[in-house]
Amino acid sequence: MIKHLTFKSILSILWLSIIFISGCTNNASHVIDLSTDIKNTVEQTHEYLSITNTEYVNATDPNDGMSIKVYTYDLHTKMLNKMTDLPYNSQYPLTVVSLAENTIYYSGEGKNKGDELFAYDMKTRKAKQLSSNLFAINAIIPDVTENTLMMAAVQKGERPVKVMFLDKATQKISILNEQDSDTTTWDISYDPETEKAYAIQYSEEEQYEQMEKSNQTQKPMVPPSHTIIEISPVTKQTRTIITLKDEQILTLSTRGNQMLIATAKHINKLPIGYSLVDLKTGQRKELQLPIKASSELFLDKEGNGFYFLGEKGNGNTERGIYHYDMRTSEIETVFLQKEGFINNFTLISEPVSK
Repeated sequence: MIKHLTFKSILSILWLSIIFISGCTNNASHVIDLSTDIKNTVEQTHEYLSITNTEYVNATDPNDGMSIKVYTYDLHTKMLNKMTDLPYNSQYPLTVVSLAENTIYYSGEGKNKGDELFAYDMKTRKAKQLSSNLFAINAIIPDVTENTLMMAAVQKGERPVKVMFLDKATQKISILNEQDSDTTTWDISYDPETEKAYAIQYSEEEQYEQMEKSNQTQKPMVPPSHTIIEISPVTKQTRTIITLKDEQILTLSTRGNQMLIATAKHINKLPIGYSLVDLKTGQRKELQLPIKASSELFLDKEGNGFYFLGEKGNGNTERGIYHYDMRTSEIETVFLQKEGFINNFTLISEPVSK
């Protein structure tokens, strides 16, 4: 849905305005700059975070424009590595690093209006456009099955966000339920253990009806029903995991047999709730968490905690990427938003050799 993308873009701009008006501080300590000497780190890397951070090209001076700085954070060594800078020319900057491929997939400005999918080769330092008929991209998962990339994206001239699969060899895009003009996809997730993909979906028509009710009553907008489906990236077969009535599912993460979701009772309003869902039974268990995070939740490999983008809570409003341990309630800082704006991050799980 284009409104989703517009909201993300506006939110990004508002955050950037607040940050840059108040001034920026250096957040580059203990960062290794790999943009001039890309090394093959696949042998040492099993899991890492891919981070998109938007910053001014020349510190706090807006006259020289902005750039997208791409980082990885190794979950084993806890080292933050700067990979490269990319031009900021998309509606909403989105990047995902694949160390196994030495490639950064990202959203960039196409020849016509709208965002297209690009691949930046970190060895040759050259970018290649992979799509030609997209308007916007909400999410990128670099490898859901052999040589296949998954996206949540909008085609030119259409409204719904759809689940798409790109064959990297042929650059052909296949679209899940392509003829469905009512169902839109809010977010997607991938479980590297079960090799299944997941998507949050809702009805555009129902959302419009709820918006009309909100306008008429001048009350907060109640979300349309949200459904999470499981998708086989190979066969494209789907099954429903859970449907929540009058409740928005903001984001999701899956690992093994459990799914972590963030939810809200009204559109764009607090509070945010968090739950674990059993993927086999669909049973939901609500969690009491101090954090504030409405996007980017990723369960860790052990399933005992998760990484999130937001605030620690309990009076701490500093925005950043953190790890929350569900056993001890301890919160570990990964990457703080001190310079620029954290647009998004992704947890990538890759085999030792590929």
